[in-house]
Amino acid sequence: MTTLWIRHGTSRDGITRPHAHARPDSPLSARGAAQIAATAHALRDRGVQPAIVLTSPHPRAATSAKILAALLGVPRATPNPLYAEWRAPDCVLGKGPDEYPSEYQTWRTDRLRDPDSALAGGESLTALYGRAMAAAVILGHLAGRNTALIVSHRVFIGAVAAITAGANRPQDVFEAARRFTLAPAGTWPALAEVR
Repeated sequence: MTTLWIRHGTSRDGITRPHAHARPDSPLSARGAAQIAATAHALRDRGVQPAIVLTSPHPRAATSAKILAALLGVPRATPNPLYAEWRAPDCVLGKGPDEYPSEYQTWRTDRLRDPDSALAGGESLTALYGRAMAAAVILGHLAGRNTALIVSHRVFIGAVAAITAGANRPQDVFEAARRFTLAPAGTWPALAEVR
């Protein structure tokens, strides 16, 4: 086991608007900090001693990484936008499904046919695929080295998981990433798989 992905703890948006697209600047909540601390203790109890903690720049992930690094006594790298969450369009940030504007509803039905399309402030499926592919390449470079922890986000981790499972089209990667489940402060591969 050389790379362990960890979803950030629950953000403030995750508490106040659990079905909404989280805003990039949503901070880690007190519940999220406790979740991450519990994950750090579980990792330590299992003998996982990472060489470094890598992280997304979003505050909920960067703060989660800071807590992990401090509790495990390891360095934390400068936050890297490569590990950021898929950028939902600006028109849906902080909004739940019942508040989505018609332009998003239309794009949402067409995005699988046109994976290069994006709405203002959002990321195309092709761009997400490119970032996830780059992260998968980094995983290959980390193989056989000391363990690294990467703190990121559910959809992005799901995209990497889809690529490592063989998905090779942006549409397939995105659909698998949307279905990917990982609890706040959860690990992929699952902590139970870490030896």
